[in-house]
Amino acid sequence: MPRAGLRFDVVVLGGGAAGCVLAARLSEHPDRSVCLVEAGPDYGHYDDNGWPADLRDARSLAFSHAWEADPDDDRSQLRARVIGGCSAHNACAAVRGHPSDYEWGHTWTWATMEPYLERVERQLGVHVPDEDRLSPWQRAFLDAARELEPFKADPHPVNIRGAVRWHAGFAYLDEARVRPNLTILDRAVADRVLRAGGHVTHACVIRDGERLELEAGAVVVACGAYGSPLVLQRSGIGPAPELDRLGVPVVADLPVGEGLIDHPGVGMAWRPTAELEADMDAFAAEHPVFMGQVTVFAQSTSCEPENCWDVFLYPAAEPAEPPERWEISAGAFAMKPRSRGRVRARTLEPERPPEIAHGFLNDPGDALPIVEGAYLLRGVAESEHLRAYAGRELRPGPDAFLDKFVPSAVRGFFHPVGTCALGAVCDRNGRVHGFDNLIVADASFVPDIPRANTHLTTLAVAERLAERV
Repeated sequence: MPRAGLRFDVVVLGGGAAGCVLAARLSEHPDRSVCLVEAGPDYGHYDDNGWPADLRDARSLAFSHAWEADPDDDRSQLRARVIGGCSAHNACAAVRGHPSDYEWGHTWTWATMEPYLERVERQLGVHVPDEDRLSPWQRAFLDAARELEPFKADPHPVNIRGAVRWHAGFAYLDEARVRPNLTILDRAVADRVLRAGGHVTHACVIRDGERLELEAGAVVVACGAYGSPLVLQRSGIGPAPELDRLGVPVVADLPVGEGLIDHPGVGMAWRPTAELEADMDAFAAEHPVFMGQVTVFAQSTSCEPENCWDVFLYPAAEPAEPPERWEISAGAFAMKPRSRGRVRARTLEPERPPEIAHGFLNDPGDALPIVEGAYLLRGVAESEHLRAYAGRELRPGPDAFLDKFVPSAVRGFFHPVGTCALGAVCDRNGRVHGFDNLIVADASFVPDIPRANTHLTTLAVAERLAERV
């Protein structure tokens, strides 16, 4: 039987990056009771030293706290199941999009978003590392790219303290933990919302096999671009044919789960030379080696507008399995794709992975920026700066035709947005159409993907919408 009797002014479903922002900002009002619900664990305040080492270590990605995916080899589905969400396992790139990326309509413009991006940067302690802190591979890649004169090539801004991944849980939630009006309910899976007409009355969650009905004055859904549409669909909010398939009565026929966007791209890799191994070993003896430190912004021949970019080159260096000690690679990604996909619930079971149709290259024009970016990567690897470090091309191989390789190997950049989008599903205040107290405030709200890692943008959206709850 469901357990009732728990009441909050606001229930935030999802303790990822956006959820941490929302819980922290909403609980600043001492008379407002807030409950933050997270499916994964909460390891407490950073100073309590309870966080697993891999989630604190900013030098590499951490995959220990990931949701189950189906199929399980689809890395593009990767999302974190822990307080802080994907900000607790990502590469800490805190990059803004181009101002034109934020002209979404409905009062959402660059002018309205810029102050919130600045606020997020201050809260996270975002900074640009000194170039003398770049590893030999990243330094050489940067020098080679600059000679090819792309749109821009620089060390990218990061949210790192020392070698610690300073994620949203630390930056936002830690200072709010002492507030008596904030409850953090971890290891609790968001299921659905209950309503009376256009007014949500309860948020239903599953914890330790028990169904809890949390009475709420308002419910903010922040389960991410893959998770938020599932909560709405299980609540009867979504495309009518999909709800019929699930056996859910249609409450609101809205395109929930449609419009999925991610940055598509491919990865390339090279055999490290003995000189690269020696130089990386010497550097690592005195400095932390971060997987990603540099972003190259480039323009394809189809780039619009002309004063912008539509390609990212992203070099990486990581410890490797013996006999080599280092692995060197780089990715090329299309940053303004036209292709769209979808997310839908397979069943009403909240632990069941969703069905995700990424839609990569549904618009064939999206392949061109990736192909041109991949050829640019080859040019960088063959340059004088990298020739001493990058040996034989391992992936896809020196004889591979990149225009054929790209469609066969395309994947996402872990930046899904758009599945509960502004305009289509939500109004300018994040309220789901037809409801007065059901709000979406995460990456799923973003109607068009920025030309950058989406972490900073998602937190800025949560900052702005927190003021409107």
